[in-house]
Formats: sequence, C-alpha cells, structure tokens
Amino acid sequence: MDQYEIQIGENRSLTVARVMPDAHWHWLAKGWVDFKATWRFGLLIGIVPVLSAWVMVFGLWYLDMLGFIPAVCGGFALVGPILALGCYQLSRSHEAREAIELNTLLKPRIISPGQVSIIGFVLMLILVIWARLASLLYALASSARQPAPAIDFINFALQTPEGLTMVVVGTLIGAALAAMAYVVSVIAIPLTFDRQVDALTAMLVSVVAVLRNKGAMISFAFNIAMLVGLCLITGFIGLIIVFPWLGYATWHCYRTLITHIDTSESH
Repeated sequence: MDQYEIQIGENRSLTVARVMPDAHWHWLAKGWVDFKATWRFGLLIGIVPVLSAWVMVFGLWYLDMLGFIPAVCGGFALVGPILALGCYQLSRSHEAREAIELNTLLKPRIISPGQVSIIGFVLMLILVIWARLASLLYALASSARQPAPAIDFINFALQTPEGLTMVVVGTLIGAALAAMAYVVSVIAIPLTFDRQVDALTAMLVSVVAVLRNKGAMISFAFNIAMLVGLCLITGFIGLIIVFPWLGYATWHCYRTLITHIDTSESH
C-alpha cells in the first residue's frame, strides 16, 4: 500500500494511501460493526433523512409535482454527507473506545466547523445548479412555463420523444453533478470534521484520494447508489438503517485512505 504526501500547511502534511479495488467491502463491513455497536444512536440519525424525504414528497404532492421526485431525491443525496456528521462522531468514539452517550451524538466534536460549512455550501450550490438545470431542461423539452401535474409529467417523460430525450439528458447531467459532489466531498467532510484543514485543501485531498483509488471509490459509490436506490422502494424507511451504516463506512474509508498527518494537534 503506497502513499502520496500532500502539504496542508507549514510543517504539516498528510499522506493518501492507495488500496486494493475491493477495499470498499472492508469499509462496509467495519461500518456494520459500528452500527451494531451503536445501533440505538444510529437509528436516531437514520430517522432524520427519512423524515426529510417524507416532507419533500409531501411538498411535491401538495404542489402536484410528484414527477420531480427523482430529481429531488438525487439532489437530496448530494447533501447527505453533511447529515452524516453524527455518524463520524460515533465511529470516532467507538474507534477510540470512548463511552458513547446521547450527548456524544448531539454535540459532535467538529475540529474545523467553518470549513465543514464551506464544503456544505459547495454541495448546496451543486444542488441548486442541478435544480435549475432540471427545471430548464423540462421547460426546453416541453415548452411549458409551469411544472405539469404528476400524471401529465409522467406521460410526457415516458411516451414522447422529447420526454425520453429529457430523461436521458437529465439523468446524464444529474449523474455528472452527483459524481462531482462525491469526488470533492467523500473524504473532505470527514477530514475537516476530524482535523484542522481548510476546505479547499480538504476537497483537493478528496479528489486525489479518489483518483488514486478509482477502483475502490467507484465501487463504493456504486454500492451507495444501489443501497439508497433500494431504500426508495421501501418508501425511504430503509434509510433508517442504510444511512448510518453508509456514514460509518465513509468514516472508515477516510481513516483508511488518510493514513498520517504531521501535526501537533490532538486527535
């Protein structure tokens, strides 16, 4: 397992490891161990995205815009890493063999809160761009100024050449934006949560980590997408377990790839 060193400040550096392409199974396995050890608190975390998803679906139903559920769910996935901060705290405490209480979850020890917020803003910006592009794409494809009712939207999307083109192009654009968000945040958020690192450097480290471990990181992203997709079939209820599990797994992904930091700060 070779390493790549990155300077993150004066007399401070970190090393990014290269792992085997199947390393994502190890992260998922360790994440499951953490979930079993902290399942009561994990379930509390998992309830948050479920309730948020239900609120979004109810809002779309109330506005008669259910056809936009796939786009909203994709956008919701972009900001998921920010909601997983509690998972990182639980995994870190479990790893350090610290006593885990409700206060551990409610008051996570974020080393660089301002930098985490900056990365969260970047993810929200990507989400806004995706929402605007989805709206523009629908307007161009349908020549409609206002969103159509759910049934009309579904019929247009699946039964007309313009609608099918919109679905294909929209899926490609959404996938590209989701991949961008994943690459810049998958390591950056747990890194700024755990260490004193500025947001720009953390996002650069995340990009380097993904590029040096394309096999493992693509496989990890595929597993995340499949598990979240399965949760949609359950009406989002599956997220109660899957969301904290993936949060724990992401923490172990970070801990495996970022192997060393030269700094005097305490862990």
